Amino acid sequence: MKTPNELIGKHYTDYFGRGHSIFEMDPPAEATDRVPGLRMLEATAGKRVDVVSYFTLGCWEAVQSLGVGAEFVLSAREPNEAHLKSLAAAAIAHCGTPDSRLDRGSVVQLDRPWLPGSECDRLLVTLPYPYGPELEYCRWKVRGQNCTARVLWLMPITAAEAAMVALDGVEALEARFEEVGVNFADPARSSAV
Repeated sequence: MKTPNELIGKHYTDYFGRGHSIFEMDPPAEATDRVPGLRMLEATAGKRVDVVSYFTLGCWEAVQSLGVGAEFVLSAREPNEAHLKSLAAAAIAHCGTPDSRLDRGSVVQLDRPWLPGSECDRLLVTLPYPYGPELEYCRWKVRGQNCTARVLWLMPITAAEAAMVALDGVEALEARFEEVGVNFADPARSSAV
């Protein structure tokens, strides 16, 4: 019988299929202290999506409740080990206390810009829009129990954008992104608000 991490990993590889390579990456030590067994994966840009994608594998197992939990994906224009630190910040926040669990509309404060020179120093937790609904849910059964891992997207945002989420909600910010045509993978992008 496959473990939950094996099933979620298969969900990722099935989603990307041919045309993308997937590599296991070493997570930062501070993340594995909080999330024992955490793994991180990098999927190259390819036919399905034209960005590099970084995934957690192990958040679900660390804090799932009644078979339901989350994993995270971060998108980038170019490969960079800094993305592992951003992904780790979300995993650490999510796998802390029960009241710190991340969900759509949560904002994770980074201790640095997303990438050097970027105004983005926070991550918005939202639906995996660049990937479509096929990636969002991984479902399986264990001994008759339904289990679900929800894959949520971590979009780098600015302080002003985070303030808009706090005041007006995630839908308002996402509508603003649509209105101005934000290039989410561009670390040099200007704030949308």
